[in-house]
Formats: sequence, C-alpha cells, structure tokens
Amino acid sequence: MKVLPLFGILFALLITSCTPSSKPINYGTDACDYCRMTIVDERYGNQLVSTTGKVFNFDAIECQVNFRKENTETQWALELVTDYTNPKILVPTDQLVIIHSKQMPSPMGMYLTAMPKDAPELKDAEGKVYTFPELMEGFDELPQL
Repeated sequence: MKVLPLFGILFALLITSCTPSSKPINYGTDACDYCRMTIVDERYGNQLVSTTGKVFNFDAIECQVNFRKENTETQWALELVTDYTNPKILVPTDQLVIIHSKQMPSPMGMYLTAMPKDAPELKDAEGKVYTFPELMEGFDELPQL
C-alpha cells in the first residue's frame, strides 16, 4: 500500500519536469542560434522554447523572427523578448510592442526594439509600432531605415 503515495509523487515530478521553461541567457557567452554572434546587449536578448523544451537564444528580434520563419514546423511553448526598459528580463511577446525606429539601433541593424506600450522611450522615439504578430506578418516588407 505504500507504493501508491510513492507513485503519486513520482508522477507529479514527471509532469512538472516536462513543462517547457525559459533559461537565463548568459550574456557575453551564449551565441545566437540564428546568426551565431555572441549575445552581448542585455536589452535585446530573445528566446524561443519549443514544446519539447529545447531553448533557442537570439541576439536581436530580427534573428528570432528569421529563425521562426525558417522553422515553421516547430511548435513554440514560449516566445520571449527582452524588455528594453528592463534589461535581461524576458517577457512573452504578447506583453510588449515592437518599435521600428532609427533612434533605437538593434544589434543586427534592423532597428527593432521591444518595450511596454506605455514606456517613455516609446513616446520619445519616432517610428512605427507593431505587435509581435503584426511584425511577423509584415517582416519581409519592413522599410530599410
């Protein structure tokens, strides 16, 4: 009869250990899974986590978008971007907006920056604001800045 509680504990551990989760980006060490450059700028690191738990790190939003476009068969459990106003903090893409502004150069040069829609930096920057789905849909037509 003591086997039943042990089985319950093992089952609970198994279920929680299979939940895909984010991992911290090691800035200055980790390489971008798209362009292979070292991820250095703590305001721009991004991450995708597959439903199988595999974590992919990126040094810029444009690398994350290009990687997603090339890996359409993969199901994503988490899509995270760094909040420019809170470096190193990964946030789900649906909680931030992306600004395309010459005033905010990103590491790969496409001028894409994620931040809250009420951020003072967003109000001061000139540019077009996108939700992440809008950016994904119109990415190939983004004007060069």
